Amino acid sequence: MKAIRFYLFLLSVALLGMVSCNNKQLTEELEGLKAQKQLEETNKSIVQRYWEGKWEERRIEILDELLTKDVIYHGSSSINGVEEYKQVYSMYRSAFHDTHIVVDELIAEGDKVMSRCQLRGFHKGQLGEIPPTGNELHLKAYTVFRIKDGKIAEEWELLNELEMMMQLGLELK
Repeated sequence: MKAIRFYLFLLSVALLGMVSCNNKQLTEELEGLKAQKQLEETNKSIVQRYWEGKWEERRIEILDELLTKDVIYHGSSSINGVEEYKQVYSMYRSAFHDTHIVVDELIAEGDKVMSRCQLRGFHKGQLGEIPPTGNELHLKAYTVFRIKDGKIAEEWELLNELEMMMQLGLELK
């Protein structure tokens, strides 16, 4: 009888050990998921701050704050580095006034954040070869950002540039 109790005791200890190990593994997995979710939320807030700083506040210094020095932009053209990015942004910032951006959606997965936005503004300044028209501009943009160490390292943007040119009153030839 003592032998049976002893074996039942050992079996109980073994079962508790298995449950404890399983709980430890589940706890570690849960902590990993929580950390990933927190990183993704942080990355989404970086993108939100970027859009607001760039088009609501119109602060060029937001680029130094939130872009890596070697940022790469992929769109209808390529931009390499924050200095080149500032030059292109300055051209658009001086061409479009009274800008307002609405971030309709942010979706994060890992180090990437996708944004769906609407930008409004008025064409009151020279845009390359295009003189000011005074026309209102309303664009939708879909952008994917790659975040590295709390800064935007890469950006892929899709917007309808034909629609933009039509809103500016340009004719196709």
